[in-house]
Amino acid sequence: MAFYESPRFPDRISYGVTGGPGWRTQVAESLASFEQRNGAWVYPRHRWDVSQGLNAPAAFEALRAFFMTMRGRLHGWRFKDWADYMVEFGDAVESGVVQGLTTTTVQLVKRYTSGSQTLDRQIRKPIASGFTLKDSGVALATPADYTLDTTTGVVTTTVPRTAANLTWGGEFDVPCRFDTDDLRSVIVARNGQGLVTEWSSIPIVEIRV
Repeated sequence: MAFYESPRFPDRISYGVTGGPGWRTQVAESLASFEQRNGAWVYPRHRWDVSQGLNAPAAFEALRAFFMTMRGRLHGWRFKDWADYMVEFGDAVESGVVQGLTTTTVQLVKRYTSGSQTLDRQIRKPIASGFTLKDSGVALATPADYTLDTTTGVVTTTVPRTAANLTWGGEFDVPCRFDTDDLRSVIVARNGQGLVTEWSSIPIVEIRV
């Protein structure tokens, strides 16, 4: 198996998917209806379903080509989650912070905040275009001040910096794979562009890289 940084799953198809984050929680219930709950995962795992109705020939051809070259569930690839693909500076509930690895390397993190509760999600597939790194609110320059590894989400600074002072903003993808080895479709009509195709459920799942 391999992970392909390019091409990304077709944006025009990912725009119409359904899904999002999911947790695995074990719940034990007593006869008196009291519960004991145990969270099996530290981070959520995202899942989506590419279930779409009638589609133009070009859309299905792009999906089929991608599915064929990724060999079903075998290989991983980048996916744009249109519901959650960006970190912006100044957002009180979603912010870009880092986890310190060494004095000169940090891992990008997106922090979700609700009241006093927070969750840090590691970002492994940032996008270089539009990416900004700040130290105590002052924007840094690349490559003079830092370099960004878009395949791991690790930032390397040219001099030691305090991780707590670093913030970032930009877009990111999610590492994913198909969760099926079968692409099932049916031709339902023909128009001036060619055959109109309808496909059934095609599950996509986030992977750890």
